[in-house]
Amino acid sequence: MNQMAPVVTNLDIDLARTFVAICETGNFSRAAERVFRSPSAVSLQVKKLEETLGRPLFRREARVVELTSDGEYLLGFARKMLKLNDDALSYFRRPVMEGRVRFGAPNDSGVFAVPEILKRFASTHPHVEVEVRLDTSAELRRRCIAGALDVALFTCEEGGGLPVREVHTEMLVWVGLKNGCAAMRDPLPLALAEHGCFWRALALDSLDRAGRDYRIAYSSEQCQAQIAAVEADLAIAALPMSVLSPRLVRLDGPGGLPPIGTYRVDMMTREGSGPVAEALAEHIADSFRERAGQGARLFA
Repeated sequence: MNQMAPVVTNLDIDLARTFVAICETGNFSRAAERVFRSPSAVSLQVKKLEETLGRPLFRREARVVELTSDGEYLLGFARKMLKLNDDALSYFRRPVMEGRVRFGAPNDSGVFAVPEILKRFASTHPHVEVEVRLDTSAELRRRCIAGALDVALFTCEEGGGLPVREVHTEMLVWVGLKNGCAAMRDPLPLALAEHGCFWRALALDSLDRAGRDYRIAYSSEQCQAQIAAVEADLAIAALPMSVLSPRLVRLDGPGGLPPIGTYRVDMMTREGSGPVAEALAEHIADSFRERAGQGARLFA
């Protein structure tokens, strides 16, 4: 009784690397030099790869190697395979990073941003102790300059000449409860942060310029407390657009409240803070960049 040959269920990473080398060099001989094999060995690898997939990957003509449509399709997969393979090896080959890093974030945006940042950082640097401080942006800036913090995030309009790195920008909008009554009251009941908060200054300035009457109904440094007042329909609040949800709706715009403006999040790293702080800073920047690219929310 004849037995069927086993079906190959895995693509060999070495075959994928040779295949990508041929595509990038355009020549079997140059590809052989890159992967440290002989040209004949490279040809055998290509043959094996084509047999595995059951499709021709190259159109072979005199001194010209061109990809078939299947070869072009495979190239994208092969490059992803190699990146994942190389990233995995790089992670496990690098020395384990240990130590402690002091990280500060604002009371307003930090209450949303910090949990996810810490979770992501801990997954790649499990042996690093992170000391977290939530405070006003002005205090965080001062502490980082004084050396009391290694990495600090703070919200502002501009860097103010400090050696900072912009990591995020977002619109502030007036937020109220869907079908709520707070936005119809006169004067407008507001839930804002304490004096000194950049968001508070922008929000009040927008109402003053529009000539709208208001009263400070609730004050809290924590966004969650402001959101609680909005969800109870006791007030409206100036918050990042990313907090909008089916329950929390935008109140500014045509026929509504005046626009507030845009704020930015800057990051400062203490001079001479060392590799652990630098790793956290890069991780924070990557987190903001990745979230922005995915159109996802970091603050909600």
